[in-house]
Amino acid sequence: MIIKNLRLHNFRNYEKTEIVLDPGMNLITGDNAQGKTNLLESMVCLSLTRSHRLNSDQSLIRNGTDYAEIGCIFEDGTDKRIDILIHPEGKTLLVRKQPVKRNSEFIGLLNVILFSPDDMGIFSDAPKERRKILNQEITKVSPQYLTALSKYNALLKDRNILLKQDEPDVRYLDVLDEQMIEVSRIIIDERRKFVSEINRHMPGIFQRLSGTDLKGTVRYHSVTDEESNDIENGLRMLYMNLRLRDLEYHVTGNGIHREDIEFDLNDQNVIYTASQGQKRMILLAFKLSLMKFAESKSGKVPVLLLDDVLSELDMTRQKNLIREIYGKCQSIITSTDYPEFLKDYQIREFRITHGTVTEYNGGK
Repeated sequence: MIIKNLRLHNFRNYEKTEIVLDPGMNLITGDNAQGKTNLLESMVCLSLTRSHRLNSDQSLIRNGTDYAEIGCIFEDGTDKRIDILIHPEGKTLLVRKQPVKRNSEFIGLLNVILFSPDDMGIFSDAPKERRKILNQEITKVSPQYLTALSKYNALLKDRNILLKQDEPDVRYLDVLDEQMIEVSRIIIDERRKFVSEINRHMPGIFQRLSGTDLKGTVRYHSVTDEESNDIENGLRMLYMNLRLRDLEYHVTGNGIHREDIEFDLNDQNVIYTASQGQKRMILLAFKLSLMKFAESKSGKVPVLLLDDVLSELDMTRQKNLIREIYGKCQSIITSTDYPEFLKDYQIREFRITHGTVTEYNGGK
């Protein structure tokens, strides 16, 4: 998957710009607060229909203007054009210049994987933040998962409304439980496959990046027996055992909306065992494993976005990272300067100054 060109109009601090990207490695340089992260954010929006930094689409509109436009042409076998128009009434998603009605028709057409310094909080964040990553990455490559997750959320809302009634209809509760079990089975099965695929690649990537023989992995904490193939019966027992408590507290206390993943170093939670540097390598290995997961599901290699990652690594690990990704995907890397060792690689450099982007040859 290759982003050929990126177009921004009134997005964040960009008035109007168009960038023609290299199919290999691209380096975006510039001082702090010039718009490097905003550029990557626009590509995340084109992948997920939303920002990874803000909940409000309106905050993406450049100050003093009424709307913003972001769009790109990307290649994944054939050329495709996607655009997002953000306006006071919301946003309009366009595929080949034609509006689409549902986010599901747009999400994942362009798949980007972002590493950001802000991601480092994922280890200690609430479980919902890790579930968000889980859902986000599977959704981009599995329409079945997106459909099941949407149905589950709607059923969960209905169940909680029912539980808040003075005298809930138990027969209707039975119906909701069975419907939730059906879609939960799909979700749990997809999550199991996701973690299994990540753990096929993550240990080796972590060792190559870190230069150690330690093992970095992900662990899935499911609401069912993780070894059992009878997911539906496990869920049925869960709902039955917790029904009295749910009726007492007027809320669905457990289910796939309470699941979690854990990041491990040598089978121990990184929160308790890993240094900051090791956590960063764990997270980078996870992000690069997401590339492998997406490729295994869709046959297409995502675009890799690395936001200010090199400044946080020592020289050895900078070189290990570049060796790991060079020639394997399109990558777009932001940095305040052009690292000396990168001059040995074929890279297209762009320089950003106050939201103005120019192709640059300062590193050569």
